[in-house]
Amino acid sequence: LLATPAIHALRCAWPSARIAVAVNSGTEAMVSGNPDINRVIVFDRSARDAGGPRRWREEGRFLGEIRSWRPDLAVQLTEGDRGAILAFLSGARFRVGVSPAREGLLWKDRLFTHLAPRADRFRHTVLKDLEVVAAAGIAPADTSLRFHVSEEDRRRAKEKVTEAGLDGEPYAVVHPGSRWKFKCWTAAGMAGVLDLLENSGIRPVLTGAPDPAEHRLVREIQDLRGRGVPALVGILTLKELGALIGGARLFVGVDSAPMHMAAAVGTPAVAVFGPSGGFNWAPWEGIDWGYTPERRAGIRYVGRHAVVQKDWECVPCGKDGCEGTKRSRCLEETSLEEVTRAVEHVLDRGGSQ
Repeated sequence: LLATPAIHALRCAWPSARIAVAVNSGTEAMVSGNPDINRVIVFDRSARDAGGPRRWREEGRFLGEIRSWRPDLAVQLTEGDRGAILAFLSGARFRVGVSPAREGLLWKDRLFTHLAPRADRFRHTVLKDLEVVAAAGIAPADTSLRFHVSEEDRRRAKEKVTEAGLDGEPYAVVHPGSRWKFKCWTAAGMAGVLDLLENSGIRPVLTGAPDPAEHRLVREIQDLRGRGVPALVGILTLKELGALIGGARLFVGVDSAPMHMAAAVGTPAVAVFGPSGGFNWAPWEGIDWGYTPERRAGIRYVGRHAVVQKDWECVPCGKDGCEGTKRSRCLEETSLEEVTRAVEHVLDRGGSQ
């Protein structure tokens, strides 16, 4: 999803080009339906996890599909070895990538014809990707994220949320979970946000992935309050979730894919960050967040969005919890009051606009 501005820059440079995007399974919804893209080539990630002959059959099929596209240009937006090898084997005459770090294959830079310099650590991921295509002489166009939902996605999302108990009133989507548990805020904090929204006349709707851990987190939040709210955990597709977020007054969550979806569909977002860097991953709407080495964390407001994060010397550490515990003290000690101020600020700003 954060690569869609770079893909759009390619489309604007070559309006009649055929553009294919190669992704891992489970992420294809982020780019499917995008008019800048002619084809999405999907690698079955379960085959990689299975290993052995199944993985190598899938690797061969995936590379075969890429080669059958007969690309003139291959663009590799990350620094991984595998992507660099696939770009080289694609058959493309021109291959654009990022100047590699010390990790990985030492000769990786030789697989590319054009290299973008390694971006500054405090550069947002969207801007990093645009700098890669700039190495091929492609100027940025509209830098907004692009996430496409159909009318059918909207209809199904509305049907499911109505069944869950929402009946046309203003609502906010609260998505407390993350694939990485050390990025999650406290259940008590999220329960307090639900109370805050209800007291503001906005109906909260809880969402989550099918992961059992996210089901448990949502149940804990509901139990702490002693009363429920509409909950759609594990029953929405990513497109339906995007449609639901698109109709909301507000999104509240953590550093996660749904937070980026909120930014893409134009819904104001309040994101609670812990060990990850907002300078790379804050909700994006085309405005640089202005992080610097001197101020790399803390509470920030840009455009319609807010990031709530402790302004501690160790934040962001980029680690999976404090001292290997898989728990992040910077998140556990983020107060409801801090998040409340951000929610009220974003809601007031949205009302004034």
